[in-house]
Amino acid sequence: MNKITTYILLSAIITIISASPGDLISTEMMDYKTISQLQDELDATFGTLAPEAQFPVYLYKIVYETENFEGGNEIVSGVIAYPHDIDLAFPMLSFQHGTVVENDGVASNYGFDILSVWLASSGYTLVIADYLGFGESEGLHPYHVKIPTANAVIDMVRASRHFCNNSTEIQLNEQLALAGYSEGGYATLATQMVMELEYPEEFEIDVSFPMAGAYDLSGVMTELMLSGEPYGQPYYFPYILLSYLEAYNIGEPSEFLLPEYADLLPQLFNGNYSGGYINNQLPSIVLDIMIPEVIEEFQTDPNHPLFEALSENDLWDWSPQTLTYLFHGEGDELVPVENSQIAYNSFIENGSENVYFESLPANLGGHGDVAVYCLLGAYDVGEDIKMFNFRGDVNADEIINILDIVLIVNSILGPQILTSYSIWASDINIDNEVDILDIVNIVNLIMNP
Repeated sequence: MNKITTYILLSAIITIISASPGDLISTEMMDYKTISQLQDELDATFGTLAPEAQFPVYLYKIVYETENFEGGNEIVSGVIAYPHDIDLAFPMLSFQHGTVVENDGVASNYGFDILSVWLASSGYTLVIADYLGFGESEGLHPYHVKIPTANAVIDMVRASRHFCNNSTEIQLNEQLALAGYSEGGYATLATQMVMELEYPEEFEIDVSFPMAGAYDLSGVMTELMLSGEPYGQPYYFPYILLSYLEAYNIGEPSEFLLPEYADLLPQLFNGNYSGGYINNQLPSIVLDIMIPEVIEEFQTDPNHPLFEALSENDLWDWSPQTLTYLFHGEGDELVPVENSQIAYNSFIENGSENVYFESLPANLGGHGDVAVYCLLGAYDVGEDIKMFNFRGDVNADEIINILDIVLIVNSILGPQILTSYSIWASDINIDNEVDILDIVNIVNLIMNP
């Protein structure tokens, strides 16, 4: 029986009954690509600028538990694409996808895309959450609602760690990076905030790349929607409105939308229609779907429940401690660059020291055009931080020396809590024991590099 057949059989029988956020429910192998297959795809997409595929990649669907907005558990899904080399430990990169409305638009349904091909073949264990409302999760996606969005990503990271710890084919080192563009930029910053403020002992983020996100929902984005100007993706507006009406129990669509849209729009956000199709049912001036009196109430009442809900989900009023790069295009017509500028200014005023704002010139294009430049910029920064670790590198500094021997000796002589990585790195002879034989082997590695 070959390895691929073995993996398929193993993944088919894995079903873990769970009851806590981040617990695995099931895993399923979706695909495998060799280095040559990956390189062919990279060459076809990037041409002469194609990056080098360094590792073959396995792609698995992961089904897991997360906590929804009401505080209950819900089954959700995502994918993990991991580079295959059993002699190395790899960093994890949690990538948050941008706005989708179709269920077919998430990775657990479509499998590999060029992003997973690129990042996983370069040496990242790439994890992508579908979010609530997609994949295995039913119902309306809580679009730009901070907590359930962050929870889905955080629990995807937890579930992926469980997956890796249960596998002999992939080992994580202790690096964790976050990245995402558009809604993914919002989800990235929301995840970073919750990880830092609520789970600082569980998650140590090495670098975060929130890109082109709507961080000032109650300010910049509200003013844009109230401007009365045509908007390039009009379906974004009812997407947020319907999500907030449901999440916060603010009211029924008929209380906010003109009758023809109150009847139509909830049906269009059932996962079967594309954003382009929904756009074709809407006017380009998004306010034209609203009841005029409701618009006036929203504009004149600072305590309007919808405004308060939007304010609750702003992401600029805190102090990130993680190394953070905010990327945003100056010509972004859908999510104005002021979102990142306001967030950056607030972070600095609040005392953050490791936050950087990278604005890209307007001549590179709008929201969709500049995405690739933001991704390339983030990738270049990440390459300077990314580490691969060998067995024997117990302290994860990319060097095998006497310090690693000391850590192995301490783990043998005294009781201490060892991480999955340190156990893996200490087990030099791969016999599932950390003992004197591993010390002998690491001495040999140092003496005979």
